[in-house]
Amino acid sequence: MLTLNLIRHAKTQQISPTGKDYDRELLDKGVSQANVLGNYLQTHHISLGKIICSSAVRTQQTKSIICQHLTERCNSELSKELYDAFYNEMLHIIGSLGKNETVVTLVGHNEGISQLASYLSGESIHLRTSEMISLAIPFDSWDYLSQGTASIIFQYRPEVFLPLPVVS
Repeated sequence: MLTLNLIRHAKTQQISPTGKDYDRELLDKGVSQANVLGNYLQTHHISLGKIICSSAVRTQQTKSIICQHLTERCNSELSKELYDAFYNEMLHIIGSLGKNETVVTLVGHNEGISQLASYLSGESIHLRTSEMISLAIPFDSWDYLSQGTASIIFQYRPEVFLPLPVVS
């Protein structure tokens, strides 16, 4: 049995200082979302296993904040291929994993991350910012991943309500 965790990055700026989508950073709400998700994972003793994170700024920030909450060492690598990837490109990344990796977490972007969750589970899934879904894969090799073969273990999105700014 394998476990695949999918995490969409936390809430971000609409436009980066450079004007590039790749460079968008987390908003205060996003930082709070990632902290709440990290705390949830720690208190529920959920392992992320090997983390493959998109190399975009917002996904790296999300992963770093989450990892600050975990007692296990975060075994992670950055992937340029995950940035703006479609589900089939993500399947290729996962398919290249070795048999020693039984728990894998992708930290990525929509629409691809939601497409992948939908494809594997056979359900219509739309992950919102900082939302995570954990999927059970009934195989001993990532090579056998295919449509509708995964079952949902859990799905979690931190609810974060920041105070409204005071306008004078």
